[in-house]
Amino acid sequence: MSDTVIIMPDGSKWSPSTSTDVIQCSQCGDVVDTEEEAQAYADGGNCPHCGNSWVTKRSTTISVTSPAKISGGTM
Repeated sequence: MSDTVIIMPDGSKWSPSTSTDVIQCSQCGDVVDTEEEAQAYADGGNCPHCGNSWVTKRSTTISVTSPAKISGGTM
């Protein structure tokens, strides 16, 4: 994840990108907080929510923002 903040001439602040990682049970979607917790279930454990064998599902959401044009326009 980027901690960069862009300050525009009008004073507005923009974060150019952010990302969110999610680790969850592939059977029921139960989300875990840490990689270590997921690994503990994967090492022969069951999902505490659905009781099935733990199979990790990972996803990453990336958001990129861009400020609108500061000046100019169309005629």
